[in-house]
Amino acid sequence: MNKFKSRKFWMAVVTALVVVCNEGLGLNLPEEAIMTVAAVAIGYILGESYVDGKKVF
Repeated sequence: MNKFKSRKFWMAVVTALVVVCNEGLGLNLPEEAIMTVAAVAIGYILGESYVDGKKVF
């Protein structure tokens, strides 16, 4: 149940929803904007994963 409280999880869900809604619902957002949102989300998730990994040791 802790996975649903994860900010990384919700960042991934929101980013996926933006991409799916843009394609499926025809929001007509610019491709560059979608890629920027995805890049920021990926950077955040990777950065937080690195920090979380360092906390274990």
